[in-house]
Amino acid sequence: MSLAIKCYPKGVYGENTYLIEDEATGYKAIIDPGYYDMEVRMDIANNIYLKYVLLTHGHHDHYFAANKYLQEYSSVKFCAPDKERYLIGKGKCPDPTDWLKEGDIITLGETELRVIETPGHTEGGICFATDEVIFTGDTLFRLSVGRTDLDTGDWDTLRDSIKYKLYELDDDLVVFPGHGEPTTIGYEKKANPFV
Repeated sequence: MSLAIKCYPKGVYGENTYLIEDEATGYKAIIDPGYYDMEVRMDIANNIYLKYVLLTHGHHDHYFAANKYLQEYSSVKFCAPDKERYLIGKGKCPDPTDWLKEGDIITLGETELRVIETPGHTEGGICFATDEVIFTGDTLFRLSVGRTDLDTGDWDTLRDSIKYKLYELDDDLVVFPGHGEPTTIGYEKKANPFV
């Protein structure tokens, strides 16, 4: 499996929107659709290859441009965490096509993205993981973690999600967070001062 990853760190509040591509098939997905413009459209290139728009949690900076993707690419599936129904319903997020829970698999060509529930930043936050990379939304950042003082956040739950779910993963797993630069699970286990 080979996955190409492009990051657009231009969303509201510096949110990272990711375009991922299964290189064997050319199938693509957007993770956390906070940003959208001609640059992204050019990188998507062909409408038929964009299969999914995926959301890690229900904060508006991560779904700010979701409607634009869904209007432009009408055949995509918009998938969001099942336990984020409260936050998603409270905001201006479009209705998801599919609701995701722990253990679900998103198949993108030859790439499989596993859904890992990591509540704490919000009550229903999730991550998307392959054997090489993980997209952590606002759960885990390079040398930091997501804030827990917003609606449905809880510090103890976030810490447990990181310690007992993310830190149990392979040290070499590359972390692509919702804000900031990539890191690895191993580096965060050694150096992150918050966990």
